[in-house]
Amino acid sequence: MKKRIFLTMVLLGGLIMIGLAGCGENKNSREWIENKVSEVSRVYPTENLFDLFKQFPEGFNITQTFYKDSLRTVVSLDGDAENQTIKGKIETIQISTNPYKEEVKEHVDVEYKDGEFIFSNNEVAEKIWDYKGFLFQKLSLNRDVLSQMKLEKFHYFSNRNVFEIYYFSDDSTINNFLNSKGEHILSISGAESYNNTKGYRLNVNIAFKDNPNDGMSEIVSSWIDDRNSVYN
Repeated sequence: MKKRIFLTMVLLGGLIMIGLAGCGENKNSREWIENKVSEVSRVYPTENLFDLFKQFPEGFNITQTFYKDSLRTVVSLDGDAENQTIKGKIETIQISTNPYKEEVKEHVDVEYKDGEFIFSNNEVAEKIWDYKGFLFQKLSLNRDVLSQMKLEKFHYFSNRNVFEIYYFSDDSTINNFLNSKGEHILSISGAESYNNTKGYRLNVNIAFKDNPNDGMSEIVSSWIDDRNSVYN
């Protein structure tokens, strides 16, 4: 009798452990990470920047960075919900090492108004930002699109709750935007703790396959506590 009770308890314990294991999330999986990064569809595509206020009524920030060798071109815009304005700046920044140093080489103020970008200096803007727009104004990204892409790799860093996923892409929209040809590496990354508690923040990065040190990134983040974020 005691042996039967013991075997029953062992069996029940095993079933409980199996059940608990089944309930756990496998965060280091393509399915879980793609479920997280599919939030990018809230932004991609958004042709009219003012439509971002519908997604982020408290305001937002857009940061676009083009990087080539040691030179960065950074576009930063703030969507001010109270004043319903979208303003910011464009800068080219020279990066030096030993010691590390950032030097602003050129600067121009910019405002998005009536579907157009208005610059404080058109000549400088033409020189340093000939794209005159954002990739998310043209590119569609969602769960279906991502699931059909050729996967390169993915990671979940449990110590920082950061996830990232990489794809090979020869998307014509990306090629046309960057005025390039061939295959690129498209990656999307974010921080689970940030997106769960503070709203939205995802980084879409495009790197040239032949030269991964050159490329671009776009980060759109909700204004909620963004200036105090430790994840950059």
